[in-house]
Amino acid sequence: MVAWCYHRLCVTKATYSLSLVKGLIKEGSWHLTESARDTAVELGFDEADVYDCVVNCLEETHFYKTMAAATKLGLMQDVYYITYGGRRLYVKLQVYVEAVVVSFKERD
Repeated sequence: MVAWCYHRLCVTKATYSLSLVKGLIKEGSWHLTESARDTAVELGFDEADVYDCVVNCLEETHFYKTMAAATKLGLMQDVYYITYGGRRLYVKLQVYVEAVVVSFKERD
């Protein structure tokens, strides 16, 4: 069961420690969803760019919101807004055994 507050998108603190996510990625324990990979490529980025953006550039101050995952009940995803490579990006992260970059797309 997901707390009522999550459904209202009022969560102002990341579910996952950004240092944990970065640590998992540095260890090689991560992957991009197919959707995140596709949109990154459409923007001219490759997997090394996604790695650089998340591990070297993303900071806690970029945190925007936490939301419930659409496909896995009870799993939460943290959304960050960051400008990287001249693009305003929407980066969605989760931890499910390993770090997962769920979304890496241009922010509306």
